[in-house]
Amino acid sequence: MYEQIASNRAKTVFIIIGFIIFITLVGFAIGYYLDWRYGISNNYSIILMIFALIMALIMSFSSYYYSDRIVLSLTGARPISREENPRVYYMVEGLSIAAGLPIPKIYVIGDEGMNAFATGRNPQKGVIVFTQGLLNNLNDEELKGVISHELSHIKNYDILLGTIVVVMVGMITIISNIIFRSLIFGGGSRRRSSKGSGGGILSLILIIVGILLILLSPIIATLIRLAISRNREFLADSTGALISRYPAGLANALKKISMHSEVKTASSATAHLFIANPIGEKSKVMFKSLFNTHPPTEERIRRLENMSLGVGIK
Repeated sequence: MYEQIASNRAKTVFIIIGFIIFITLVGFAIGYYLDWRYGISNNYSIILMIFALIMALIMSFSSYYYSDRIVLSLTGARPISREENPRVYYMVEGLSIAAGLPIPKIYVIGDEGMNAFATGRNPQKGVIVFTQGLLNNLNDEELKGVISHELSHIKNYDILLGTIVVVMVGMITIISNIIFRSLIFGGGSRRRSSKGSGGGILSLILIIVGILLILLSPIIATLIRLAISRNREFLADSTGALISRYPAGLANALKKISMHSEVKTASSATAHLFIANPIGEKSKVMFKSLFNTHPPTEERIRRLENMSLGVGIK
């Protein structure tokens, strides 16, 4: 477990540093292109590079401290009170004490799909989010299994890495779109010069690069999410089973969840956070099984059944 925590922290630092470098290089490239296009002095590339670096630092800082709020807003989650659902509160409190964790905040998504996820930058700021469909359709033992799974993500610091990735991937996609649109629609006032055909070739190359960024950004985004590793779900399953002391509860819950896991407010940016794929048949990604951010549910259930020795399995 401690190795997993150290690995997640190292990956978080690596992704943030990589994001800062990427944004800075993009700023320099845009400035260099503007220098060529409009005949401005080379100061533009340096100025935009510094500006991009400052923006990347601000975005990285914001993603660390506010990414959980962004995720909650994106998924339409709202907090629930103890009076509104005492059943869930008692379960979360009891299992948090068993796991040695601070009691996380509890949010709900008003969706009939069955799913859940955890977010926050550390255990002290942890949040567990359930869909209303999950709360309505799981019995107590199954719900305890799901809660234990999400508490495992909090304990292993999966929540910090997963939540930051949502913001970083979203920003990369937005920047790719901005570059592409500016290259396509901003060509009317290009500087006429002796560079003539050479300039046209350079412009064409930049447009091709922009198109490639747009086409590849979903794959790049998925590969970044896969850097979190699908193995974290297996680890959270096994750790959660130890917390609840009843592996069959999570196994039975996963069987129900797999039949109706779609969440309307989920997107490809947030899909990796959920306990099961919330996109379902809405996903249009080619080679879907290769780029799936979740391990096969059947394999997860099989491992939990082995842990339970068949006891309590439905």
